[in-house]
Amino acid sequence: MMAAPRFTLGPYGWSIALHAAILAALAFGTSWSRPEQRVEVLPVDAVVVDAAVFEALAEQNREQRQRSQQAAQQRQRLEQQRREAEQLREQAALAERSRMEAELTARQAAEQQARQRAEAETRRRAEADAKRRADAEAQRKAEAAAALRAREDAERRRQAEDTRAREQREADLRARLAEEEQRTSAVSAGLRSQYAAMLKARIQRNWIRPASARPGLKCTVNVQQIPGGEVVGATIGACNGDEAVRQSIISAVLRSSPLPAPPDPSLFERNLAIEFVPEE
Repeated sequence: MMAAPRFTLGPYGWSIALHAAILAALAFGTSWSRPEQRVEVLPVDAVVVDAAVFEALAEQNREQRQRSQQAAQQRQRLEQQRREAEQLREQAALAERSRMEAELTARQAAEQQARQRAEAETRRRAEADAKRRADAEAQRKAEAAAALRAREDAERRRQAEDTRAREQREADLRARLAEEEQRTSAVSAGLRSQYAAMLKARIQRNWIRPASARPGLKCTVNVQQIPGGEVVGATIGACNGDEAVRQSIISAVLRSSPLPAPPDPSLFERNLAIEFVPEE
């Protein structure tokens, strides 16, 4: 059963009630005043409150209640829609969980199969690697045996070559001993002194005496020659002459190239130390 609506004044009702209270106070105010005072009553515009005003206020209240009821109904509909949407979301979440569980089960099965295949492949590769290692070990042993035989053959060849080289060194030594004996014989015969004199005479003929040369000049000139007597270098060692004298002696040696051959081929030396003492 619907409760009886309460009557409320609203903003317009309170305004009318206030004006009525003011009129009442003005009407009865003289009875509250002292008799000896005279109160002048000013004209006041009175507001007539009739039943139409109250009816308008009641209509306004009814409209407000109706709007409140409509708002409540709207809220109920929205709440109902929210509950339905929540149910749909729960159903979708449940379906998604079921789908994810199915996918997880399928993925686990696929992973199990993949692990089994990987284990089988690992075993196959291990067996293949073991076979390759066995083959490689057999090949290594064969190669090691072949290498050992090759080293033994090479050692035998090296020993033979060492024997030949030793025999050659011994032959060369005997030849050098014979050459040294011949050189000693040539020196004893005075051929070395003869060769030295030939070199000094050749240099003396090609020497242009500088103005700074003084009597008693004595210089050692180091000469490098190659077979055939061609001079490839000359330097001055101990010398009591100045720079002009030194350069003149080096120029004389270079102009003397090729140097005369020794009387005995065994006397040939690549590096010569010639004592140059010019004739006064």
